[in-house]
Amino acid sequence: MYWILATIFIVVALAVPRYRVIGVIGCVLLGAMLTWGMIQRLGGGNDADDEPKVQQRGRPTSPAATLQVIAPDSVQIEDPKMTGSGAPFELRGRIENRSDVLLKSITLLVTRNDCFEGALDPTGCAVLWQDRHWISISIPPGESRDFSSSVWMRGAAPRPRGTLKDAFKVVAASGELPPPTSLSN
Repeated sequence: MYWILATIFIVVALAVPRYRVIGVIGCVLLGAMLTWGMIQRLGGGNDADDEPKVQQRGRPTSPAATLQVIAPDSVQIEDPKMTGSGAPFELRGRIENRSDVLLKSITLLVTRNDCFEGALDPTGCAVLWQDRHWISISIPPGESRDFSSSVWMRGAAPRPRGTLKDAFKVVAASGELPPPTSLSN
């Protein structure tokens, strides 16, 4: 805003000789305001009394919940299915929270295998691609929820020769402990 006013005052001072004094005075006032603002900013002119008493945007009014790592074996994924052509794939299934905290997210290791007769691996399948996929979800302790998530494959996967088999493994999970509650009568 200051720069727009400064431009107007300079144009007035240069273009209209009759109002040159007003243009110069306006520029001097804007310069003084800018200098005062810089001094206040650099001097840290905030006292304890200057802080606002209302909630600031982005700051919670209550203490933050504590994030907690959950053991991957405390999270069970049931009936996972990946469908689609890869732009993106759709991953659906059901997640069960066997931990004692609110489940907030999981990370799955998604492996797409190509199973055919000439595969070099003793299992008869070759890995086409493998990636970690993060899923945000909110599941209370002891409950389960259906989920659907888009999976984007990085790079180009080779065309399968045989049957596609997908494998899913929970490799990480995080939860949230509820904030401590104060007991009052």
